[in-house]
Amino acid sequence: MSAREEQLTQLLGLMARSMTHMTASVTAMAFEQLRCRDEALQASARRMIERMQAISEELDQHWELIGRITSQNEREVLVEELEIASVRVHKEASVS
Repeated sequence: MSAREEQLTQLLGLMARSMTHMTASVTAMAFEQLRCRDEALQASARRMIERMQAISEELDQHWELIGRITSQNEREVLVEELEIASVRVHKEASVS
């Protein structure tokens, strides 16, 4: 691989890593928003989590391609996948 190709491969890896970190951060923020009492914000957070899941799946494809380009099949685990069964939401009684 030429020096330029190596640099492009490094750039691709750095961009994919940054996007992976960004999706993890946005997803974490959306889970925090699920604890809010505002139903519209909760609905928005659920939609954002679904979008971030789709983006994460596409990033998995990027990482697979980067692995093939660099002849490295393993990648660093940046995010641990969690399965969440439920989220408890607290509602306040409205003041009349």
